Amino acid sequence: MLRALVTAYLALSTMKRFTPVLCVKPNVYTHGRMSSFALNPMILPPESELRRAHIVPKKYRLEGYDDTYDFHTIAYDVVWMEQRKALLFVCPKLLNLETVFKASKIFADTSALPKPKIKRYRRHDEVWIKCPLKPSEVTLKFENLVLGVKPSSQNHEFDGKNVIMTKSKNNELVWISDWLSHHVHVQSATAALIFDNGSDTYSVTDLQRTMNATTGLDIAVAVASDFAFGSWKATKLLHRSMFYQAGMLSVTRHRFLHSARAVLPIDIDEMVCGANVFDAARFSRIGYVTIPCAWRYSKLDDARRPSHQDHIWRCEPDASCKEKYCLTPGRWFTDTVWDIHGLRRYAFNAISKLNDARIHHCEHISNGWKRKRDAQQGKYLIVDAQTQRDFEHLN
Repeated sequence: MLRALVTAYLALSTMKRFTPVLCVKPNVYTHGRMSSFALNPMILPPESELRRAHIVPKKYRLEGYDDTYDFHTIAYDVVWMEQRKALLFVCPKLLNLETVFKASKIFADTSALPKPKIKRYRRHDEVWIKCPLKPSEVTLKFENLVLGVKPSSQNHEFDGKNVIMTKSKNNELVWISDWLSHHVHVQSATAALIFDNGSDTYSVTDLQRTMNATTGLDIAVAVASDFAFGSWKATKLLHRSMFYQAGMLSVTRHRFLHSARAVLPIDIDEMVCGANVFDAARFSRIGYVTIPCAWRYSKLDDARRPSHQDHIWRCEPDASCKEKYCLTPGRWFTDTVWDIHGLRRYAFNAISKLNDARIHHCEHISNGWKRKRDAQQGKYLIVDAQTQRDFEHLN
């Protein structure tokens, strides 16, 4: 029924679309807030016997799997939601750690709070607790642990903006600069939000300085988010432990970009070209468009640092990859979980495709954290004239 309704809406829209919180008793340690954009997480102490259970069975886990698995984060951020008059804990998959909420006594300052409601999703969870006024501190008392946090407020600096957002770790600052400038120039982005996942080759201050130097952005914010990303070292269920990215998208949706004009969540190696996707999402009847994506290659040797504009080569035939999306927050269709490649289990991605926009996925704009970027090896490559034209302004 929902699919039929959406299909009908899309048919009509085509006529108008343009072409820590940690502590063992008796003390409470509470994270300090660095700025109005800082996350306020809740984290178990490393020495605690309590920790997150594995989500992937032992028989599928390879050596090194535990190195990037998140055993200790209870919540990435705790946000007081002003309209719903509630506290929101944006969490990795809680699994056995649900008991921390179910069996705790929870206080907003000195007032006891009602029982929480846990919403379970594929790679993250949300915990909601009714709370009529924003407290200065939230405390959970669980067995011999006392966990405290100063809750965040929802931000409004991005309201009404065309926002490009991503997560990043150790990506070259020149790549980030080119990526931002491109989307200002080609897509009319007016704001940027980047979650820095613990970069150690430069500081968050360096990243913020790079973002501030981008002409055309009304606001640009780098948010420190040094959490375990999740592990690829498994023979099956490779994505199940990837809690971090899903969690940051939930924080983005609820705290930062809830009232943005439109939001484009893509990666640093992805360059959107063609039709304005912010406008397309805004004027779509469901507030949502998807953008087809294909790989582009640089043909540089390992001694040279590639740039986006070097990626003008393609396979023959072209090698496509999973589409990405742009949305307008708060619509009936987009008021749901924001996933990596779309909404609502991607069921409507095909009928929401914006054919006059495209993403060039640049193979060598990567530090190889997931895999060695050498997919062009042994393939016949030709220069793609359209990509060459799309990247002319970067030269």
